[in-house]
Amino acid sequence: MQWTFEGTVDRQPIRAIGILALLAAVAFGCSPEDVSESAPPVDGPDLSVPTTLPIGSAASTSPPTSQASPVPVPTTAGEPVVEATRPAETGPTPAGDLLFPISDFDTFQETFDRSHPFQPLERFCAPTDPREDEPRETDRGITDQMVTIVQIRTRLEELGRIGMSIPPDGSVSTLKAFAGLVNEECGGVHGRRIDLRVVEAPSLGGAGVDLDTLQAAACIEATEQMPAVLVLDMSGLGSSAVRCVAVDQKVGVVSTGSHPGDLIADANGALVTLSSSAEELMAAAVKSSEERDLLAGRSIAVVVGDSSGQPDSVTSGLIRPLRWLGYEPVLHLLGCEGSATCRVGRETAVSRMIEAGADVVFPLLNLASLPGLVGEMVRQDMPRPTIVQTGFNGQSGDVAARNVASFAGPAAGAFYDGAMVVASEPTGAARLPGGDVPAFDAMCNAEYARASGRPTGITFSPASDIFQTVVEACALMRIVARSVYDAGPDPRRRDVVHALEHLGPVDLPGMLPASVGHRKHALPDGVLELEYGYPCGLDTAGADEPDFGCIVPVGGYRKVD
Repeated sequence: MQWTFEGTVDRQPIRAIGILALLAAVAFGCSPEDVSESAPPVDGPDLSVPTTLPIGSAASTSPPTSQASPVPVPTTAGEPVVEATRPAETGPTPAGDLLFPISDFDTFQETFDRSHPFQPLERFCAPTDPREDEPRETDRGITDQMVTIVQIRTRLEELGRIGMSIPPDGSVSTLKAFAGLVNEECGGVHGRRIDLRVVEAPSLGGAGVDLDTLQAAACIEATEQMPAVLVLDMSGLGSSAVRCVAVDQKVGVVSTGSHPGDLIADANGALVTLSSSAEELMAAAVKSSEERDLLAGRSIAVVVGDSSGQPDSVTSGLIRPLRWLGYEPVLHLLGCEGSATCRVGRETAVSRMIEAGADVVFPLLNLASLPGLVGEMVRQDMPRPTIVQTGFNGQSGDVAARNVASFAGPAAGAFYDGAMVVASEPTGAARLPGGDVPAFDAMCNAEYARASGRPTGITFSPASDIFQTVVEACALMRIVARSVYDAGPDPRRRDVVHALEHLGPVDLPGMLPASVGHRKHALPDGVLELEYGYPCGLDTAGADEPDFGCIVPVGGYRKVD
């Protein structure tokens, strides 16, 4: 397929056909088949809640490309330093309607077996009766006393070396707290304790060694030396490392990240994700943009890094759906050089976007790369485009969004203000006026507070990063415990993976519908529209803390399968 590097072409005669094709495309993130194939149309409510998005002239980047991945344009520009006065306007306008219909929520909750020892809502787990016989060793990592679970923790704090603002990582302590509840209060799993171990992986490449190679070493340590029965990823492990674990080593992975659909399919049930697949999120973003009339008559630019697999995901999930609708997006590929920061060709990309007069930009970069791109747009005085983002590369979280302003400056925050983000997690829902904390989220934080020795009733603020970390750790450890339990009293490793891919309904942060089974391994059953606002104006920062913006839901839930 050839990508076009001129302005948007609006093919009105074929748009009706294109919309029907796109309805099918939104569902392919849940399908293990090739992402280029269509799937049954989406059956979900239309989103009619308006959101304010900047509409101006935008930039579009475009190194030459062909059916192969485009070649990045080299640049020597350093990180931009932008100074500006913080804008006076308030943050995003939350959705006025319910994010999820109560009747549908009740229907989904009825699918759970709350009598399962690792599925109650009033506590993390329930004690089980002692088994009559003695456990026996059955496989590597499954002894008569314990089951080995390994967290591969990506050292995101290393991003501080390049100017990122990264909060303390509480994932290790929270996972250990929930593993402790399984072992100490609930009798383990079929008489075995959860043996939680930690392997660390870098977030930055260096010393002439690319990041994928360094993270692959963590994969080998976790799967061959530990050896893990299941691997947990809570901090953005790269897709290459996840492929090493789930596909090459055939070890089950539970990840909070969004990964390419072909990786999920290749894992054949050994990878389940708490986020929708990359392609599913992108196709949903196209559908939301079209419904909001953000694309017609506009010049569309797509920016992506050349990290392993990402250009292919963008082709399947974004470029093709846009073309089905009659648009000709311009792709701008930035070189990452085996590191976490994709900046080779960035200055040239922005200048070409300005020359093309792009009106809509999909900046599908990672946490370490997006702030530099937005800062470069500001530095070159690019008119503000409509920015459409997704939860791919972790861009639906507050940490990623706040780094735009904290790294590239207030002007970059103001430039990114109003970006629409299509994601599967309800980031910022706790900021909505009158919103209640979901029962699962509240239970997880109450149980963590109790397990970690905090005073009774004292938990974290629902809008805080650590609150979200606790709920994610709670969800992951429940998935682990359920998988090991459902695999039977004396399982082999393959039995645990089989149970993992057939859990059925699953509790996730926010309690939005999520399930695994029937060749569906990206857990969320739907997506939301979020919006980044700078400044936030809704919560949070203390009097002495800078306000770097925040994300809140602005559009209701829609199903994707």
